[in-house]
Amino acid sequence: MLAEHGCGTYSRLILGGPLAGQVWHLDQVFGNHAPESPDFRTWYTDWLEQ
Repeated sequence: MLAEHGCGTYSRLILGGPLAGQVWHLDQVFGNHAPESPDFRTWYTDWLEQ
C-alpha cells in the first residue's frame, strides 16, 4: 500500500505478475479497482506536483 485515501480506498503498487510495477486505485467498499499510474515513478512525480 502506497497511500490510504480514506473510506476504504487505497493506492497500491503491484509487486508480481503481468501488472508488476503499476499503481492501482482500490476501493474496498464498492469493490472497484482501476489503474492509477503505469509505474511508481510516474505516480510519485504526480503526487509531488499536487
